[in-house]
Amino acid sequence: MTRFHPESPEITQDSLSRLRFIADFRKQMHASLSKGNRAAYQADIAPSLEAAESVVERRRAVREGLERHPYFRGWSSMLLASQDLMWRVVGQSVAPDTERMTNRLKALGNQARGSVTLHPELDGPDYVVGADVHRMPGGYMGRGGENDMQAGALYDLGGAIYQLGIGNKAGGLLNDSRGRTVVAHLRSRFPDLAPLRILDMGCGVGHNTVPLAAAFPEARVTGIDVGAPLLRYAHLRAEGLGQPVHFVQDNAEHTRFEDASFDLVVSQIMLHETSSAAAARIIAESRRLLRPGGVAIHLEVPLRAEEGDDFDQVMWLWEQHYNAEPNIAGVMDDDLAGMAKAAGFADIRLGYQAIPAPGSDQSAFTPQKTSKGFAFWLVLSGVAA
Repeated sequence: MTRFHPESPEITQDSLSRLRFIADFRKQMHASLSKGNRAAYQADIAPSLEAAESVVERRRAVREGLERHPYFRGWSSMLLASQDLMWRVVGQSVAPDTERMTNRLKALGNQARGSVTLHPELDGPDYVVGADVHRMPGGYMGRGGENDMQAGALYDLGGAIYQLGIGNKAGGLLNDSRGRTVVAHLRSRFPDLAPLRILDMGCGVGHNTVPLAAAFPEARVTGIDVGAPLLRYAHLRAEGLGQPVHFVQDNAEHTRFEDASFDLVVSQIMLHETSSAAAARIIAESRRLLRPGGVAIHLEVPLRAEEGDDFDQVMWLWEQHYNAEPNIAGVMDDDLAGMAKAAGFADIRLGYQAIPAPGSDQSAFTPQKTSKGFAFWLVLSGVAA
């Protein structure tokens, strides 16, 4: 039996082999077989495209052309099948260990260094409640009862395999490359910041909250999310990894915390799962929650519309159109720096932070990516004026 970390579900060697096969298969789909889509685009679609005035119209025309092309249809169908197969194998791996994990959570009791606080009356936003994000069965809200953690365990294991399947090895089975990238951004842009109160908005199962707690052991670290099953599992996971994190069920668009409650507020790959309007509200909320001089960092998928050709953008948008991630186009197109300025931030930067090597908290921050491949995350940061 294998575990991704001390409190993860126990995985049989057969299941682990299947999951690694799926990750390798998906990597081949992205790294090798997707090249056929560009060849199809260049040979059969681009020559017949009519001129379009806006980038949105051009992308729509490219996508519609690809959706009619047999190569893209076959490639896309296989990628969808691999995603669904991943969740099925992960589900089969998680189910036998659910009772043990539930008992482990109950056993933490007052011995826990962190905590979990749930608000069952909370109404989650439609983009979460009404969607199986990443095609994960049941989505982030789950389908169980008051002790349900299955959605959290699914997301933990599935998220790690998903990242490996798109070639992001830096996070490993802990799937923590975003959190470590945020820490590296802080080290490079704000080396004198020593936050004592940190908030991670849309924390999920704490993949990227735990690295913040590890980097700032004197700080009180809080993670919020709307999905109760994620938070129960996040609490168990963080305790197993030895990091005290306080998880709270809350909505990042309008939280329960008072003004100026934090020194550092972050979100990590959350904005692209919301909407353009929600992203603006979340950025504004991050400003409200910061004390003057505090820092906000919003990390996102690494592509801006002005930096890729129409084909590249359409391929990034595959996740939005077919994998229930509704606001990738918003992250690509919207004036994120303008949103931060309107919210009251100063010293605003939008650029790319390289993913640090395992064991390191140092990497470069640049206005534009200096190489291709999955080696960067897009980062928006600013100081509360």
